[in-house]
Amino acid sequence: MKKNGIYLVMACALAAVLCISGIAGYRSGMQEKEAAENAAEFKDVAQADGAQETTEPVTELDVPSEPVNAGASEETEKHTESEAVATEAQTGETFGDEAQMLWPCSGEILKPYSMDTTIYFETLDQYKCNPGMMIQADVNEEFVAAFSGTVTEIRDDSEYGTVLTVDMGNGYEAIYGQVKDLTVENGDPVVKGQALGNVAEPTGYYTQEGSHLFFEIRKDGTPADPAQWLSER
Repeated sequence: MKKNGIYLVMACALAAVLCISGIAGYRSGMQEKEAAENAAEFKDVAQADGAQETTEPVTELDVPSEPVNAGASEETEKHTESEAVATEAQTGETFGDEAQMLWPCSGEILKPYSMDTTIYFETLDQYKCNPGMMIQADVNEEFVAAFSGTVTEIRDDSEYGTVLTVDMGNGYEAIYGQVKDLTVENGDPVVKGQALGNVAEPTGYYTQEGSHLFFEIRKDGTPADPAQWLSER
């Protein structure tokens, strides 16, 4: 009986161990199943969200157009006008011995060109040569280009005031002095008869001679008599 009791106790202990192991295995299996179900559910939700993001229509962004550069437009327009003037000047006559110039203003000649002999100047009270001609003109009177060409210099001179030089080609230049309010700049093309500015007050060298336009022609830097190219009036 005592021996049978020992076997009975051992059998009960083995049964208890098997029961505990079964319960632990069951719980472990349930936890693994639950984790797998949660993972599957999470995957389904993630796939659904991704599909929704993919199928949503893409909204086109409103990109504001760049504003028109007014300064560049004005510069382009000015450049186009300059090209047109230059083209007109190029299609005109070429300056030379047979060229005909317009009178730059309509007044009488106060002092003629004179490089071979001296002439008297009242304000200076002396005799001297004159490299150009002094044409009478009222202050603020408009003067025009005697011939087509390109502006090569604008400078201030103590004797002739503001001086404008136009290259007429073939080594010839037209010089306009005692002027103001110029409508052209250095490098601009000009056309025969085009208004270039106004006559200014004479400098202190020529106050007694009165207001006038100083007009000079140079050939290769040497003064020449403008009268040989000016039309008769």
